[in-house]
Amino acid sequence: MRTKIFFFAMLASVAANAQVTHVEPVSANYTDQTVSFRVWWNAGTRDATHLSKVWVWIDYITVNSNNTTSGNTWTRATVGTISGGATSYDGSNRQGFWLEGNSGSYSATVTVKLNIIASKFNWCAYVSDYPPNVTAANGTYTFKGTPPFILIASNGTTTQTVSGTTLAASALTITPTTIRDKTECPGVFCPYQGSDLYIDATYLCQQRTSDATNWEAYIQDSRDGLIYRIVQFSDNSWWFAQDLATADDRKKYCSEVSLYDPTAPPNCPAGWSIPTYEQMQMRWPAPSTAPYGGVITYNRTCYFSGSNCICTPNGTAYIIAKGCNNLATANASAWHWNNYPTGGQCNPNTISSRGTVRCMRQ
Repeated sequence: MRTKIFFFAMLASVAANAQVTHVEPVSANYTDQTVSFRVWWNAGTRDATHLSKVWVWIDYITVNSNNTTSGNTWTRATVGTISGGATSYDGSNRQGFWLEGNSGSYSATVTVKLNIIASKFNWCAYVSDYPPNVTAANGTYTFKGTPPFILIASNGTTTQTVSGTTLAASALTITPTTIRDKTECPGVFCPYQGSDLYIDATYLCQQRTSDATNWEAYIQDSRDGLIYRIVQFSDNSWWFAQDLATADDRKKYCSEVSLYDPTAPPNCPAGWSIPTYEQMQMRWPAPSTAPYGGVITYNRTCYFSGSNCICTPNGTAYIIAKGCNNLATANASAWHWNNYPTGGQCNPNTISSRGTVRCMRQ
């Protein structure tokens, strides 16, 4: 008696787009509980929402001895060994597997051992070329994929289930960093993996739609509860987008800006550090017109001239440098403070050696 085999190709997370990633049957061995199928796509179909690394999973339904499926339900098959193509698991998640293709024309036939207890079964193979994802706006997260969504904290065990496609950030009961939808496909909720990640209705982790379109998030300093905005760069490093404001080792407080002595720098929050001068130069290269090898960066600075607190207006760039006197012999490992150039010159007689700190995390 022959068993029917049902096969589907599915773009679970981009249902609105035309199907461009395909699955077709090859064979099945019911004794060994292995199935084989081909995953393929044409050249020119890979883009921002059709990735070359795809998530593959298999559902099955037990067939009764009279060749019916009456009373049985479709169930996700856990995946055992795989052969064919460049495949990998997502940690201990055996509800599917990754298949790594390429950006051009691609075809791979894979054979998968299914960990099911059934002598007869029908099966369906699926592929998703776009992981579940989330966007944020006005204090609301919008999920794309197949609900329900499972939000997972950085410890990998604390979760929250979202049955719909939107959730107010104020309704979050955990601080998630990853996400899975009904397909069990792993996705990114927030790429920042630090345990100090802070999320609520106001402080969102999201990919910016303007400027560099990089990710931004917020952390909370466990020492004093202060919250800082952070941004991710193309090398995956995270940097403060705000000056450090801890009162520890603070020498001056100037127009709500904390200033520190470069000879006795403060500590950044746990897991963060003050960047070296060279790291600052790599992050914000100075133009050839910058004096003293400085780094042109933020839009505003405050400093002390004598006993007076002076802040440059917004929009006025300033220079972070090793020091005002002899930069060539300055300590390269010294932290960086703001030296506001008067008339293009650093004048240590009028500018106090006080400065701000912006921390980084690699």
